[in-house]
Amino acid sequence: MQLPPQAEHILSLCHEHGLQVAAADLELIIAGASGRLVMRVHTPDSPLIGVYWTGARADNNSYIPAIRGLAAAHVPVPHLIAYKDEGQGCGTCLVEDLGACDLLSRKGTPWQDLQPLYESALKAVLQLHRLQPDWELQPAFDAAMYRWEQSYFAEHFLGRHLALSADSFLQLPVTQQVADFLASLPKVPVHRDFQSQNIMLRGNLAYLIDFQGMRLGRAEYDVASLAYDPYAELTEPQAEAVIACYEELSGEPLNPDIFNACAMQRLMQALGAYANIGYNQQRDWYLKMIPPAVKALRSVASRTSPESIAYPLAQWLLNHV
Repeated sequence: MQLPPQAEHILSLCHEHGLQVAAADLELIIAGASGRLVMRVHTPDSPLIGVYWTGARADNNSYIPAIRGLAAAHVPVPHLIAYKDEGQGCGTCLVEDLGACDLLSRKGTPWQDLQPLYESALKAVLQLHRLQPDWELQPAFDAAMYRWEQSYFAEHFLGRHLALSADSFLQLPVTQQVADFLASLPKVPVHRDFQSQNIMLRGNLAYLIDFQGMRLGRAEYDVASLAYDPYAELTEPQAEAVIACYEELSGEPLNPDIFNACAMQRLMQALGAYANIGYNQQRDWYLKMIPPAVKALRSVASRTSPESIAYPLAQWLLNHV
């Protein structure tokens, strides 16, 4: 298979690091529109992961500060082996290869065997939530970012997939109210994309990857991302067990109104992404994620209390999605 031309950057860094590898030793993992190329480098000893990125996305250059900061705080992440600044917002690095087993690959495993893996993942993200980062994160969740998630959902899922009026949804007073409410709350560092494909497993220990989008936000957003991950399709009792496990580990109950508002935001963002990528990049796999995401969104909406600020949003979603 012909390799992308950017693979030369990974090969060059391998040689600078003293690794005698050739193009035939590189295996493509991801070549995404985000400007990131991820490859497995097969060496005589053990494989490594090579990553090359451009400035196509603002968070790409946050990867190196994040992996260094998380490792220094003993959050389980891959070991950084080598890094080279390529200039103009581009970079290349080599990191530890944690293997091919992510949390999603264990889908369908009996819950008694799966639950300890989720607990390990929650322990890792709780460490992240309790950090006081001394490096620059991505811009924090504010009302504008929550509104962007809603707009993304409205444009691609409501408008493109359901042929509903995106503007009518965005003009609902409750959409701005939910954005303002969540933005007004205290914030902690969050992973931002804490789902089963971004949790690697080595034995029964979980490691975090794809954390370059770290920013200040609500811990509930990360917990909801895992509990209601459309890829994993946990049952409602399993999702509740994930939430209860985080509460036990953190020693604090999660406010259900905040949690449900965060969960709806996260699932709206995911549905926007599935429709956008599915239709615009003609990737049917993402379109197949729409039904489980809708099911999860309806589940969260149905549990939203009438006293919650997000209740009118939940009712609109139940009536239209």
